Amino acid sequence: MNKKSYITFDEMLDRDPKLKKKFNKEFAKYQNRPKPNKNLKIGLEYLRKNFNLDLFLKNIVKLNYKYWEEGNMLNRIIDYGFEKEEVYKIYDHIDAKEYDKLYKLADRSVHKFFLKFTNNFEFIDGDIAETPEYFWSTFIIYANRNDNYYLFLEDHNPENRGNCLYFKSINEKIILNRMNKLIKNTKRLNKLPKISKTK
Repeated sequence: MNKKSYITFDEMLDRDPKLKKKFNKEFAKYQNRPKPNKNLKIGLEYLRKNFNLDLFLKNIVKLNYKYWEEGNMLNRIIDYGFEKEEVYKIYDHIDAKEYDKLYKLADRSVHKFFLKFTNNFEFIDGDIAETPEYFWSTFIIYANRNDNYYLFLEDHNPENRGNCLYFKSINEKIILNRMNKLIKNTKRLNKLPKISKTK
């Protein structure tokens, strides 16, 4: 089996003492967050109403560009489309059935998933690289808000389930070519490109 082609979060922290210090500070805030309210349940309506599109577009580039994160686009919507304190609140109170439903939708149809939150995004194209051992996919969305195209890369294998923003461009032809090259190389090498934290 091929070796992993991206670094883990723990490895990234070990390589960057400043980032590790910042993470530990944020983790301490998380541990000291208000206790969950047993009477509060958060669902799609709450997420859609409070989703911050501008914050998401900012954070997806700042925090997810060629940096692997666990989960799928539902987790990226929550992690990057809300302020940090709100993210804690959502994960503590989100209805389990609603979460599972949205998570499966994000896996099954990214286009339909994004429409649950905003009309800003347009699905442009997507492709897959599949072997008996691996299943990877790519997709491109266009953001009307800032006229930018975003290419995402996803690993659908249970032990490595995650995704990242792989490329961003204002030119549709350029980003389509980048996606085709990415899929072609992934199929040829039978592994993902190296993913690391980039600022």
